[in-house]
Amino acid sequence: MNGDHFKPLVTVGKRPAGDGQLLRCIMPVPPHAPAVPERHPKLGRPSATWTYRNESGDLLGYVLRFEENHDGKSFRPLTFWEGPGGREWRWESWPTPRPLYGYDRLVRYPAVPVVVCEGEKSADAAQHLLPDYIAITSPAGSKSASKADWSPLKGRDVTIWPDADAPGMAYAQAVAELAAKAGAKSVAVVTLPDGVPKGWDLGDALAEGWTTELALSLIRTAKPVRATQHHRKQAGMDAGAEDGKDHHRPRQRDQLLDAVSEAELWHDEHGTVYASIMVNGHYEHWKVMSSTFQGWVAGRFYKATGGAVSTATLTDAMRVLAVRAIEDGACHETMFRTGWDGVNCWLDLGDAAWRAVRVWGDGWEPVDHPPVRFIRSETMMALPEPEAGHLLEELRGFINASDDDYTLIVGWLVAALWGRAASYPILALGGEQGSGKSTMSRLLRSLVDPSAVAGLSPPKDERDLIVAAGLNHVLSFDNLSKIDGSLSDSLCRLSTGAGFLTRKLHTDTEASWFAGARPQIMNGIPSLTERADLADRSIAVRLFRISEQERQSEDDFWFAWERARPGIFGALLDALSAAVRRYHEVRLDRLPRMADFAKLVVAAEPGLGWEAGTFMSAYNANRETTSEAVFEADPVAVAIHRFITTKHAECGWEGTAAELLTELNQIVPEDQRRSRFWPQKVNALGSAVDRAAPALRHKDIAVEKRHTGAARLITIVVFK
Repeated sequence: MNGDHFKPLVTVGKRPAGDGQLLRCIMPVPPHAPAVPERHPKLGRPSATWTYRNESGDLLGYVLRFEENHDGKSFRPLTFWEGPGGREWRWESWPTPRPLYGYDRLVRYPAVPVVVCEGEKSADAAQHLLPDYIAITSPAGSKSASKADWSPLKGRDVTIWPDADAPGMAYAQAVAELAAKAGAKSVAVVTLPDGVPKGWDLGDALAEGWTTELALSLIRTAKPVRATQHHRKQAGMDAGAEDGKDHHRPRQRDQLLDAVSEAELWHDEHGTVYASIMVNGHYEHWKVMSSTFQGWVAGRFYKATGGAVSTATLTDAMRVLAVRAIEDGACHETMFRTGWDGVNCWLDLGDAAWRAVRVWGDGWEPVDHPPVRFIRSETMMALPEPEAGHLLEELRGFINASDDDYTLIVGWLVAALWGRAASYPILALGGEQGSGKSTMSRLLRSLVDPSAVAGLSPPKDERDLIVAAGLNHVLSFDNLSKIDGSLSDSLCRLSTGAGFLTRKLHTDTEASWFAGARPQIMNGIPSLTERADLADRSIAVRLFRISEQERQSEDDFWFAWERARPGIFGALLDALSAAVRRYHEVRLDRLPRMADFAKLVVAAEPGLGWEAGTFMSAYNANRETTSEAVFEADPVAVAIHRFITTKHAECGWEGTAAELLTELNQIVPEDQRRSRFWPQKVNALGSAVDRAAPALRHKDIAVEKRHTGAARLITIVVFK
């Protein structure tokens, strides 16, 4: 492999070395650079690492955090230099102007508003809490803001979230001035809530369980920073609005509406309003109230008038456009990453040209101007350009699992691309530490729904789940330690397409809702499918531990994956084409739970190069194993099984819940009876019996409840 595959190296920041010769910082870091040092010579191993990249995603260097016994935390930059002794990694920062952390995302999404934090940890927390924003920071702490390159903020809406201390406020003030000088369209500073401790930041907010809506409530009330007249001229702002009053609002609003008259306004069947706009020769479809569309509107106004539209005028205009979209606009069906038009399956490539792939029964092709209307979220990233002529076996070398589990993973991938699915199985990745569960989740998602936020924390409530489902086609939950009953119920409903309805934050009557199904990935060390309802909708896969001899560096692994990904994606499209052609012909002898999923993958088998029956054999074996695990994890199911098979196998048993609890308490050990997992009261046993019924049915034991007059009886029989 040679350097022709990479961008030319740029050497910057010459400075004298100790002998008077020059040292040069090399950006981006070449792919053949020496391995990154694992330890600092004095501080030891880092506790956290943040990667800085350029607009193409190439490596520029790192900032690392170290824990010190007496001084707390310490941060050190690590960059690549060339000097008299050759090229080497050095524990020093970039020359000025230094790059911004998050610069690659900033360039990728030019219309998305920006939030600036102090420190990389806070920026990561901001990106998690505020997925509709691009979170950035500058390196080297609060006193070095002026040494960073803030020019990418030109024309952007910028909100600064300070730390709760004097250095944090000083940093916020410095960044506000630098952003205005760089030509930011607007600059505002968040007012922190009362009572937060000194030094409190967004990382603390995330740890305390803050939601996206709570963080957004502070963003919305951030105080605008008044720019100097010099900065206002640089930014192209309307001096007439400098005093905060819009003296010509009616005229300005009319000018704005005239400037955006080329936008096609429409709505979907649920009454959500959209605009279709021409950008660089292609159409894009955005919600009228989205920040992307509002940024486009403001840009059109600037091109038409040379001035900046006021916030009040923009808000008024958005309301007018929303009414026009409902009253005068047509009703169209929307698609999100995948879709079905009755004949073709469609996939949004997510690229800058808004292309899509059409898949039909005889093949597939990329389409430059798709006739369907795809909606995107700002976190959506591009799928690879599909390459034809590849075999799906190229994927096998990246999957550290058994052949049966590999078969199931491929089936899940096909289902996640299926544009007409009404339900999706949940892919549960398990395995011991070192089996690469998070990496596997990220790899699989990159084939069906790449995102700027690849892994999600478990939602705190249904409102968080609704937000996540609205922003992602695939929901990937990372490093779960357990799944409680409430979360299990929500994931099951999202798997099978049930609706969600909740009250909008800070409102009494407005509803926030989501209807539909989403593919899901979850990973964790413990078994995540011990609840019967969740297991019924899941594919439980166990990954093998990766030995030290087999383990690759992150850079080598992902470089190999990115080279293989286009061909693997093309092979999946071949399978999808076979599914489109054969779906209505498939007949299954037995319909398992998630029957549509099973039928789909069986239809795709010829396109996958599999013999008939390959998938159902693996799927049935997986369901047997999962059912056994569910049974063994349920103490009530195990106790009922022992009770009925040893004492009443021939004639069965019938009685009240109280009588059954007495019988079971006699055959289980005392420590189990005292356990919090054992029902202590009759009502608790009734619920436990309902949960145990599916696992017992797998063991050929039927449990039924019936009423006879005033009595409520439980009947348990063994069937053959």
